[in-house]
Amino acid sequence: MAGVISEYLELAHTVDQDEFVGRHPHPVLLRRRDSATTDPRSEYRSTLKMKVDMESRQVRVEPLPPSPLDQVLVLCKSESNSFANKVLLGRTETNDVVIPHLAVSKHHAFFRRDQDARRYTITDTGSTNGTKLNGQIIPPREPRYIGDGDQVSFGDAAFTFYSPEGLYDLLRSLSALR
Repeated sequence: MAGVISEYLELAHTVDQDEFVGRHPHPVLLRRRDSATTDPRSEYRSTLKMKVDMESRQVRVEPLPPSPLDQVLVLCKSESNSFANKVLLGRTETNDVVIPHLAVSKHHAFFRRDQDARRYTITDTGSTNGTKLNGQIIPPREPRYIGDGDQVSFGDAAFTFYSPEGLYDLLRSLSALR
């Protein structure tokens, strides 16, 4: 399933987090509508925020806020996928999440919820063009935890990950877009 930020924005500003998550219980990937045509110099016209990941001891630039027309891809199971605990992502229609992009492999990666840690993982399946998490290549078949605001790329198709709670918090912070 795909949509745009504006479809979620009104609900996030009219209900509490529990109700929002009840209606949208799956994590999402956000993709800038015009990421290929964005002028890279515009990055310097805004304030950049840095985030330190104490676990990995890495510093990264926080993603810029989304626009109302940025794409939202919902990471949920389709009826055709027989892998009960994996959300498959790739270029072909047999995946739960389809990204029709030449740099994305037929079966590129998958997401899984780690019930014990109450977090999500991403695993590259050995794709041709690789998967990056916050700019770092993920070795094939080695799961990595992924959290709110993390940048993930499948080949050169770039996205930002949000859990249902993280998406709600992001949308609530976007009062200027209402």
